[in-house]
Amino acid sequence: MPTLLSTDPIKPGERLDWWHARTAELFGTPYRIEPDAGAPFHMGLSLEFAEPLALFAADGCAHHARRMSDDDDGGRVVVHFQIGGHCTINTEGRETLLKPGDLTLHRVSRSQDLHFHEPYRQVCAVLPGSSLALDPGDWSRLAGAAIPTATGTAAVLADHLQSLARHADALQQPGAAALTQITVGLICATLQGLDRDRPGPCQGLKAYHLERVKRYALARLHDPGLDMDRVADGVGLSTRYIHRLFEDESLSFMRWVMKERLQRAHAQLRQTVPRRSIAETAYAWGFSDHAHFTRSFRRQFGMSPSDVRGLDQVSGKG
Repeated sequence: MPTLLSTDPIKPGERLDWWHARTAELFGTPYRIEPDAGAPFHMGLSLEFAEPLALFAADGCAHHARRMSDDDDGGRVVVHFQIGGHCTINTEGRETLLKPGDLTLHRVSRSQDLHFHEPYRQVCAVLPGSSLALDPGDWSRLAGAAIPTATGTAAVLADHLQSLARHADALQQPGAAALTQITVGLICATLQGLDRDRPGPCQGLKAYHLERVKRYALARLHDPGLDMDRVADGVGLSTRYIHRLFEDESLSFMRWVMKERLQRAHAQLRQTVPRRSIAETAYAWGFSDHAHFTRSFRRQFGMSPSDVRGLDQVSGKG
């Protein structure tokens, strides 16, 4: 897939304004980008067309992206697949935390607020909403909701979108019309295969609050004082209820927080620009005790922070 836009050749101080101008030209309506502090601004976008389908892949740094206007764009819908990084999407009255491996749908014409919490990758298909044959009730249930792709037709669709992004030149070759038809068919099959009954009120409420808790904590991983009491106060829930929310999760709340912090610290230690010290990295992700950080890091990854930093030197990146 040809790279259409990339900030890499642009001087760092000019990248944000350049990106705003180019995306406004490309999409007609500007997305306002607010980069998160602590990392150089980087964005990249690749795009391919095969009417009625447009396919684009994007990657970049942690940031907020806001599209504030609602307008008539012909009823196009985005099928958004999150490959890497977490993203909170707020659209049509629903706020959802997407994790790697989640699909979601949203209308191009609606205002959106997307928060990419760390460096991310995504692939999206844009197609006419009429091709999905969704009635208003289906749309209100699905718009902005997270659709897991671990099994079934959704897993096939996720694999297909990633493969299509890697071989997007096929959309310009003979047979592209059939390939487009297959893609639209897979999307429709995935949506039709979802349970059409709304989740029960208890199940739906629990999922909603779990997302709220995780989103609140992810935005405050840098705070050494982050604990369940602070989160409970911030989201208006009891600590006992938060314990219950994580009963069906693979990790308890604080173990989940620790894993999220360590994963981000690991990624930052591999970065060469800006190159922060191990102590600075630990502090940036909520560790006030260097020894505790090192022990926890070794338990999680089987190597020390200095070992991870040394990998860059061995590979020639340091």
